[in-house]
Amino acid sequence: MLTQYLQTNRHLLQLIKLRYGFILLQLLAILLSQHWFDIELPYHSLKAVVAVELTVNMLLYFCYRGNRNAHPAEYLLQVLLDILFLTLLLYFAGGATNPFVSLLLLPVAIAAVTLSRRLLLLVSLAALTAYTALLLSINPHQLHNMDMQQHFIGMWVNFVLSALVVVLVVASLARAMQRQERFFSQQREEQLRQEQLVALGTTAAQFAHHMATPLSTATLLTEELQEDLADHPPVLQQLQQQLQHCSRHLQDFRAIAEEVKLNRKRDIPVTLLFKQLQDEVQLNFADIQPQYQLAEQNNLAVRADTTLLPALLNLIQNAVQASRRNHQQSIQLCSQVNGQQLTLQIRDYGRGLPPQNLLALGASLVESEQGLGMGVLLSHATLERLGAQLKLYNHKEGGAVAEVSIGLVAVQ
Repeated sequence: MLTQYLQTNRHLLQLIKLRYGFILLQLLAILLSQHWFDIELPYHSLKAVVAVELTVNMLLYFCYRGNRNAHPAEYLLQVLLDILFLTLLLYFAGGATNPFVSLLLLPVAIAAVTLSRRLLLLVSLAALTAYTALLLSINPHQLHNMDMQQHFIGMWVNFVLSALVVVLVVASLARAMQRQERFFSQQREEQLRQEQLVALGTTAAQFAHHMATPLSTATLLTEELQEDLADHPPVLQQLQQQLQHCSRHLQDFRAIAEEVKLNRKRDIPVTLLFKQLQDEVQLNFADIQPQYQLAEQNNLAVRADTTLLPALLNLIQNAVQASRRNHQQSIQLCSQVNGQQLTLQIRDYGRGLPPQNLLALGASLVESEQGLGMGVLLSHATLERLGAQLKLYNHKEGGAVAEVSIGLVAVQ
């Protein structure tokens, strides 16, 4: 788009370097016309135009030598300079009668590839205006023959049609190629993310498999200790509770894996989902004081599987950790319903997310002081699979917000 910046100015440098070759060809054509073909032309004026063009191009080269962002307006300036210098050369070399007048199409072709549609139309209008001015600058005595006048008018019409072909065909092909390139780039990024997710899933499955036996052994040993010690200490009871907690999570993981494999989905009432979230927050983060603003929706549900709750809990856990790092003991959960869409906002009271990580978080692993963003990556992949959307942004009053949007269905 017009307001977007291009990644680098390397394409501008390429155009400037190509212009050096074009200037050399211009000078060669002038010298051949003067010394070989002996054509009567204002050679001093032509050489002055080439000298000015070379000077401007050298200044532009030194200006764009570094590696920096370039605005589309800078591309527009380059193309308009080409039209200006070419028009001046043609003016002193016969105007519209010069057979090289069709070179005015070259800047239009360059603009079709590098500029937006609106700027392309501006360049086309500039080239057409230049050609028209060259045609009107012809001495009327040269047009005394009607056939010659029709010939020049025909050349002008041909130029207009050629410019239209460049604008409509070349620009369309360039846009199609750019869209295709963006599509392939997105596919490569998606493939890389899927490979990361498969690796994480395999590691998690192996970890759960290896943990099952030691967990069962620890549970049996705890039960034996309780039998041997008639007056067992409270710490032993707490240990048994934690082991039961781990066993329950392991069973939940197996159930989730089976449900994902079979692609089973069910209608989860919104009220039930909110109750489960509140229970899990109270159970896992007893020291946190959550603020709830959850809209009660008794007749609506979300179409999902059991992976939805862990995905939301991952985001809540990240919010809790962010608040704790900022010495805060609170998070905020808000919801609202717009038509057939539920929006859940999970806000922390931390220091916010670094701007450079906002776009990358959730799309790939991002290394930071707090980790690699693995929880957000897994939540993003899960929500995307369920047809939901995850958006991360910083709150204007401090902290970060994870906003989840998911479709709703009516409870049967």
